[in-house]
Amino acid sequence: MTSPDPSPGSPSTAPTAPGSTTSDADATTVPRVTELWVAPERHAPMEPRRCVEVEAGAGVVGDRWHGTRHRHVTLQSADALLEAAEALGSPVPASATRRTVTVSHGVVPTDPGARVSVGGVELEVVRVAAPCALMERSMGPGGAAALRRRGGSVLRALSSGPIAVGDPVEGLLTAPTPSRGAGPARRPGPSTP
Repeated sequence: MTSPDPSPGSPSTAPTAPGSTTSDADATTVPRVTELWVAPERHAPMEPRRCVEVEAGAGVVGDRWHGTRHRHVTLQSADALLEAAEALGSPVPASATRRTVTVSHGVVPTDPGARVSVGGVELEVVRVAAPCALMERSMGPGGAAALRRRGGSVLRALSSGPIAVGDPVEGLLTAPTPSRGAGPARRPGPSTP
């Protein structure tokens, strides 16, 4: 028996299998899905989900982009939303960006061809998810500018399966926050002895 998924926007941890444990450190260091949003058609209001079904080569079932050539899933980080809120001067709710998946922390890769695994679903970066004019309506004046370089990525689905709130995310970049004067983000690599 597994515990129910938390509601979108709440802190979450994935259910553990019987006999296994998840340390508190794992819950804070492993990026996890915190929110899922879909819109049944373009410009429709975003609707929260606890779980979505992804089809390889097609995207999120029930979402406006399902069946398009490349825009299958959009992925953003809560860290970037905090930076956008600082730039905007007001909170930036995940739903206002119109992205499908929000993760707890980390830097979403933007280089085409980079791979990310969300739950068990394999995704490949197509391009940066650039902010559009809708951000000015959903977030207010300056919303699009606040999301520039913080809007995450557009990805294509390479495999099928469910993505649920609490699922772990692999393949995010590692970098200190830009406000601390750090250099560019780096891809995680093999550890050196």
